[in-house]
Amino acid sequence: MTTIKAACHACGEVNLAPDDIVLRIGALEGINTYGFSCPSCTEFIQKPADDRVVRLLLSGGVIPMVLHIPAEALERHDGPVFGPDDLIEFHLLLQRSDWFARLKAVGSAENA
Repeated sequence: MTTIKAACHACGEVNLAPDDIVLRIGALEGINTYGFSCPSCTEFIQKPADDRVVRLLLSGGVIPMVLHIPAEALERHDGPVFGPDDLIEFHLLLQRSDWFARLKAVGSAENA
């Protein structure tokens, strides 16, 4: 069986089996991570995994978990922060019988 060496920040170097490691591979570059529960202190350790680390873990028999990130999470959000006053104003708008028409009118005006 393959033994993979990893480092716990509290216990130092530990030996792990491929089944002890969680390898998360994301759709974008730079979001891959691997993690494990330290066999000595039981703390879960998570670290970034560059391409080299991913290749090493895969060659050692670690089964990857592919992460699917919704496109909305990757969108750029430049607008003002939605604060408590905005929430109250939205709540009051929803109390009106014509709330949808008013909201639609605001959206149309912003897109013009």
